[in-house]
Amino acid sequence: MMQTSALTFARPLFLAGLAAALVSACATRPAPAPPVEPAPKPAVSETLKTLAVRVETLSPGDPGIAALALSVSGADLISFEGGGAISQERVALKGALTEALAQSGMLGLLILDVPCAGAAVLDAYAAGAATGQLATEIVREAPIHDGQKSAALADTLTVLRGWNAVNIDRTIRIAGMHCAAASEAAPERAAVFWGVDQLPAHTGEKDMAAAARRHGEAADNHVWIVQTQEAALADIIPGSGWLDLRALPETPDVAGWRQQVSETLPRLRPLHPSAADIVFRHAASMPAEPF
Repeated sequence: MMQTSALTFARPLFLAGLAAALVSACATRPAPAPPVEPAPKPAVSETLKTLAVRVETLSPGDPGIAALALSVSGADLISFEGGGAISQERVALKGALTEALAQSGMLGLLILDVPCAGAAVLDAYAAGAATGQLATEIVREAPIHDGQKSAALADTLTVLRGWNAVNIDRTIRIAGMHCAAASEAAPERAAVFWGVDQLPAHTGEKDMAAAARRHGEAADNHVWIVQTQEAALADIIPGSGWLDLRALPETPDVAGWRQQVSETLPRLRPLHPSAADIVFRHAASMPAEPF
């Protein structure tokens, strides 16, 4: 009887001690860390902003224009989207980029969509032909389309004449589209084609520009620059500047962004027949002044 009572009395003591030990162990064990919530992904616009390049002034000395010239300097041909009314900004960008490429030594040919005879007049001036006329007078009197006569072309002509005077082994030619000078120019240096402003925007425009240097033979490395004032790009390029679409990351958010923006600007869609390589957004657009 005494043994049974002792066992009955010891069991509660054992259970109490075990409970105390468990409580002590739980008290010393660290509490589990709360679940870590994944950091929210940045908006696609924030990602693309880091890739956009701002341009303060449409001049060859602007860092943004210099960066654009560098990014396209390895191309066989650089050309511009046409269509719509010609604006001061469209013409100024052509002039600024062409001058920046000329000063870098990368440019070998300026192609205009003009009669070959008119292009020959401009080429002779750029080559240093003796004359008392200024570039402005040459451009005004040359037998070329009025749409190609601009202060930007006159300024570029002056730059090319100066370059050719001191770089006789690396001269820059001027040619009409598909003219002999276009196909004979140094193939290892870039060409710039100014001609598409006179065409309506259509899906064949890019193909036509790509073949501007050699008739029926498209450029192997053609950079197509689309110029726009589209507000849909304002969250990426708030002012004037450019975005190289070839350098965009191939991620679902970027693909979705391109598809969304292409509803108003189809040339941002990768599979569009005239898909841009580089999109340049102008903060403002003023009609081109008569020259």
